[in-house]
Order: sequence, then structure tokens, then C-alpha cells
Amino acid sequence: MLFPPGNVLEYLMGKFIVGILFFIRVLAMMVAGPLFSVLGIPPLVKVGIAALLAAAMAMIAAPLQPTIIVEPFALVPLVLKETLVGALIGFCASMVMVAARFAGGLADMEIGFQTALLFDPNAGVPTLLGELQAMSMLMLFLGMGGHHALIEAIYASAELVPLGEFTLRQVDAVFLVRMATGALILGVKIAAPVIVAIFLVHLALSLLARIAPQVNIFALSMHIKVVIGLLVLLGTVPLVIVVMRNALGWFDEQLATLLVALRTR
Repeated sequence: MLFPPGNVLEYLMGKFIVGILFFIRVLAMMVAGPLFSVLGIPPLVKVGIAALLAAAMAMIAAPLQPTIIVEPFALVPLVLKETLVGALIGFCASMVMVAARFAGGLADMEIGFQTALLFDPNAGVPTLLGELQAMSMLMLFLGMGGHHALIEAIYASAELVPLGEFTLRQVDAVFLVRMATGALILGVKIAAPVIVAIFLVHLALSLLARIAPQVNIFALSMHIKVVIGLLVLLGTVPLVIVVMRNALGWFDEQLATLLVALRTR
């Protein structure tokens, strides 16, 4: 026979649909995740890696998946569901990068690298220290095997969250608020040494302005804040690394909590 019988075609079509749905889940995780969402990675590379992971997931986890109805209107909610699951996993894993970039933005504002935003909030000034802190967190993420944990999480989701089933039992507003609060606290912790140091500089300059009113405190403060801020930033690198490492462990626990909350069986 030149053509396989109908049941074989249906079987192959089912496998293809399973692979496509897994591809959507992995691609959504990569878009929202902490590593593959970097703009420096070409889109074709992201799509290729997502296709490889989806093909591996389809071969390993396909027997655990329910029967997929190959109908356009039945596939639409499945595509939305896979996008949501992948985005939730990526969102949970990327909060550490958001916190690090937020901490750098706070330090930039205190030191004076983002002073233009005080006069024009739409100036679009880049957060120099924010990108530095985010890259530092990314290096720690890779050094601690975070990319392996992310791949393991997406594979575990194939077993815990089958394609045809979905629930949001414990993934509610409280969980998302806890994640956002944890990122906010982490950002303040990372930027705390610079914030405290610049506060003390402001206090000293205010006393100097009372003692010597003829001194141009505004022009003097711009140079002093940059020097003191960078010195404190360099001196507290070991402390910041310890805080980042502990934060990566906490967010890894939250990722496991998310997978357990999404479990349907």
C-alpha cells in the first residue's frame, strides 16, 4: 500500500498535535523565562530549542497524555491553556531577574545615573546598574544550574499538568502577590547598601550646607554620590552574591509549589 490506513494517519496526527501543544508550552515558558527571553538570543535559536524540547517531551510523555480531539474549535482552549501554563512557569522563574533589575534601578536613581527621569519620566534612560545586576543574577542562575532546573520543571509539568486537563487550585491572586512581594523585598535587599550609603551622604551634605552655605552643595553632591555609590557597590559584592544565591533557592521552592498547585492528578 502506498498510503497507510486511516487509523495510522489519526495516530500520527495525534502525535503531531501533542508535539505542537508541548511546543507552545515550552515557547511560552522561554518567552517569559529568565534565560531565553534575552533579546541577544536570535528568535530562530529560541524556536529551534523549543522544538527540540517539545519533540523530546512528546516522545517521553506522550503515553501519559489523554486523547486529543483534532478539531479546530477544540484545540483553541488547549492552545490558550498551554500558553498560560508555560507563561506561569516562566513568570515564576524570571522574578529573580526582575528583582535584580529593580534593585539596579533603585541604585541608579540614588546615585544619579537616572536623574533625567526626575524631569522627564518618559526619557527612556537605561538602567545601567539594573542591567549589571540582572546579568550578575543570570550568571549565578547559570552557575547554580538554574537552566537545568527550568528544563526539569517543564518536563515535570508534562506529567503533572496533562494536555487535556488544567486547574488553578492554589495558583490564585495570593500566590502571585507573594511572588511579586518576594521580588520587591529582594530588590530592596540588593540595593539596601547603596541606599543607606547615599542617605548618609545626603545627611552629611545637609549638615555641610548649614555650616558652609557658600558651598555649592548641588554640584558637589553629584560627584560625591557617584564615587560613594560605586565604592559601596564594589565593597558589598560578596554580600549581594549571598543574598542573590539565597533568593534563587527561595524562588526554586516557589516554582516547585507552582507545579504542585497545577497538578491535576
